[in-house]
Amino acid sequence: MSKKRKYLLFSFISAFIISGIALATILSNILYTPAMGEQTITLSTNDFEIHFISLNKSQLENSAKSLAEDYQKIGAGGYIWQIDEYYHILSSGFENKNDAILVQNNLSSTSGIESEIISIKFKGIKIEGNFNNDEKRVLTKAMSIFQEIYKSLYDIAISVDTMVYNEISARLAINSVHSNINTTKADFDTLFKANQTASIKNLSTHLNNTLKTSESLCSGVPLNQSQTYASLIKYRYIEILKTYEQLTKAL
Repeated sequence: MSKKRKYLLFSFISAFIISGIALATILSNILYTPAMGEQTITLSTNDFEIHFISLNKSQLENSAKSLAEDYQKIGAGGYIWQIDEYYHILSSGFENKNDAILVQNNLSSTSGIESEIISIKFKGIKIEGNFNNDEKRVLTKAMSIFQEIYKSLYDIAISVDTMVYNEISARLAINSVHSNINTTKADFDTLFKANQTASIKNLSTHLNNTLKTSESLCSGVPLNQSQTYASLIKYRYIEILKTYEQLTKAL
């Protein structure tokens, strides 16, 4: 074979090899997809608003607490929530403002109780990080559990007020709600116990506080001897909303 032909053959083979390597590199880049756990993502919850019925208010916290006991005798939650310079005595909270207005009118017409509707906006929360699919699922559940528990307890309280539930059936329903928050916290701890970022630590703290509130409700122990069971449920779900508000300020 002449030198010229050898040179052409060698050039062809070299070009073929180089083309093959380039093609393999291109295909590799096309087919490779980074693992989801390697991506920084933002998980978030939506804002929401609750319309509370305030039965009374005072600029003195002790005075508000004293009044709250009287309202708890008739089934009102009686949770003390400070807004500006006043301590409001909240009875219950509604997602739908029209429902709050109906209850307010009913209190006025049937019991002669005048009240005020206090609408409080709750900000959604956001947490950024590198999460795999299991972590995203558990974290999303943990972030939304506060509003979810409120809704469940609200429904139970309404069922007690309307006598759809007696105390025993209400307790069984509350046990189910408690199981939900307990499982959520256990799953969260399993996946994030070693995570020491500020947002995860804050969420863990407030989840734990909500779990304690749920445990207190399960015990059925009233805040005072005259408090009704319906009042206790309302008090605890407002307390959980307060815990959530504190979380939004901490993040």
